[in-house]
Amino acid sequence: MIKGFAFTILVTVTAAAIGAVQATAQDTTKGERLFRRCVACHTIDDGGPNRIGPNLYGIYGADIAAKGDFRYSKALSDIDGVWTEENLNAFLLSPRAFALGTKMAYAGLRKEEDRADLIAWLKLQAPSEQPEGSVAETATAPSSADEDSDLVLLPVDDGRMETYTACVSCHSIKLVVQQGMNAADWNDTINWMVDEQDMEELDVETQALIVDYLSKHFGRERPNFP
Repeated sequence: MIKGFAFTILVTVTAAAIGAVQATAQDTTKGERLFRRCVACHTIDDGGPNRIGPNLYGIYGADIAAKGDFRYSKALSDIDGVWTEENLNAFLLSPRAFALGTKMAYAGLRKEEDRADLIAWLKLQAPSEQPEGSVAETATAPSSADEDSDLVLLPVDDGRMETYTACVSCHSIKLVVQQGMNAADWNDTINWMVDEQDMEELDVETQALIVDYLSKHFGRERPNFP
């Protein structure tokens, strides 16, 4: 009876350990997928170029604003410390709250689980730890964000990058610019995407900026995308 009980405990503990390993692997895989939202502005391969944002290879544990060949905003340059889990979590939640005045045009990753998964994957993107077949090797983002086939469809104006960042992770911009809606309809569409399509909720300021941009450049009076 005791041996049988001990064996049952051993099987249970072993199964739990295997489950934990599988959960960790699944989390980093999800983190890799989440990073695909970032590749328009960042590379993450060793020696990769800067884009609108700096190359992020080895970012975990590095000094904030550490890339000497990238011109950071004063908001980030003035922050001491390194990119710990806590700092990355705070920055990904709200770049503007973490560094008031940052040039990073991103509303933030609202789900705590998503931030944890992305950070777990970022921690692996460092010397001698690069996983085979990762986004760093397979991502096909352009050498410059302004060469992106979707971004070039958006006229340069306030709200351009916010619109691009919010939309491109789930849609081709070609689909977005074909709609031709007024401000109220754009606002209703975004709210519907949040409520029904699992889109991350935008802060009020960012959503207003995007709605103004879309209604100005892709409103009802403008011919749809040719």
